[in-house]
Amino acid sequence: MLTSMTIPVVAAPSLTFPTGAPWFNVSRPLTAGDLKGRLVLLDFFTPGCINCIHTLPDTAKLSREFGRDLVVVGVNSPKFEASQGVGAIDGFIRRYDIHHPIVTDKGMRLWRRYGVFAWPTFVLLGPDGQVVGRFIGEGQYASIRAAVLKEVRAARREGTLQTSTHLPLKPMQMPDTPLLQPGKVAVDGGYVAVADTGHNRIVVLNREGRVLHVIGSGSVGAANGAAAEASFDGPQGLAFSGNELYVADTGNQLIRRIDLRDFTVTTVAGNGRQAYGVTGMQPALEAPLNSPWGLEVVGDSLYVAMAGDHQVWRMDLRSGRIGPFAGSGMEGIADGPAASASFAQSSGLAYHEGRLYVADPESSAVRVVQIADRNVRTLIGHGLFDFGLRDGPAAKALLQHDQGLAYQDGNLYIADTFNDAIRRFDLKTQRVTTLAHGLAQPGGLAVFGPQRLLVADTNANRLVEIDTRNGRMKPWPIQGLAAPTAP
Repeated sequence: MLTSMTIPVVAAPSLTFPTGAPWFNVSRPLTAGDLKGRLVLLDFFTPGCINCIHTLPDTAKLSREFGRDLVVVGVNSPKFEASQGVGAIDGFIRRYDIHHPIVTDKGMRLWRRYGVFAWPTFVLLGPDGQVVGRFIGEGQYASIRAAVLKEVRAARREGTLQTSTHLPLKPMQMPDTPLLQPGKVAVDGGYVAVADTGHNRIVVLNREGRVLHVIGSGSVGAANGAAAEASFDGPQGLAFSGNELYVADTGNQLIRRIDLRDFTVTTVAGNGRQAYGVTGMQPALEAPLNSPWGLEVVGDSLYVAMAGDHQVWRMDLRSGRIGPFAGSGMEGIADGPAASASFAQSSGLAYHEGRLYVADPESSAVRVVQIADRNVRTLIGHGLFDFGLRDGPAAKALLQHDQGLAYQDGNLYIADTFNDAIRRFDLKTQRVTTLAHGLAQPGGLAVFGPQRLLVADTNANRLVEIDTRNGRMKPWPIQGLAAPTAP
């Protein structure tokens, strides 16, 4: 997946959508006739791709700026089998509050028709449905905007812009559930913390499920301060450390800290900007981050699964400095010394006896970093396009876009997100088994006690408790929590 590239315009057939393809955010499927007379931006994406996620604020901004003159149409061109299902796209839309129309590209027909070869790719169509621009990767907002401005002006001069008819747009309604798309969960002593990702807040509960504190107003923002006034943007990873709870504030490109004595919020890392290719340790508040997703505290170190940079970072909690710890920044599944090893959207962490385990979703892999010598090895996984649901020896086992890990009693438990499953990896026998199935894209999990796991069942908007002896699941009820009220 490339980060930024513009390619020459080539001729393509007029726009037609696959017959019978699932549509979202519309009251009926769109046709080429609906879109005639408007500029159309086809956004070819695959759910779970971090580069695709990074472009969503840009497409929303373009939609707001150009109004009826430009229609953004998301084209779900799935890399993973799970991304073809209606439920998976529903969850993706809710998680990122997407309002533009989306169509699933059955058989990858549109992908082939427009010569797409990477996620994300943007194809700009003129009022006559012909290609007038192509852009590959994130970071293309300025180029796309300039192209749209040029085409809108030309179409107005030529009288080909026709935007008076109404499109059958029907954005999906957000469910009024206490949790919305919870991403990660953490457990420590008497506390359970859950990243209520879709509601942009953190919920702290006791072990019986009673709400103790809600941190975050529910509105998108990066405000520090008291719990009710603080704000987040799509938080994910959580890690307890004494009287502190660290939060990967993913959409804000920040690491936040919640003081568990008064539940105030402070930013401890990140300058709010996203960047690639950062090197060396630097003052944490001056460092640009790139989608921090998973967290793990080990002694005086906070490790960060930096999904957007395909790396693992380390923050020294004593000195307040942060920087890459393992991974070259190239997307892949190469083992070896930290500086040359590669990860693929690292998103979850777990630790035991000097080993930092990494959930690597785009390679459907589990990796391990030996902290002492920073050497990286692959435990499960084969390549960026090797995925499935297969138990057995680790060398042959298959996962599908796993996002979370937890260690207990010689076993590594895996949130096998796109398989809707929790898998168990016995580190002694090196065998993988399926502990539980029938979840809805679980994003994170934590040890809840002897033979007990607590799982963030993301697309089901709930927490689930699992008995590790037999895989039995039951919803973990939450008392005293409601969806945030609209400002």
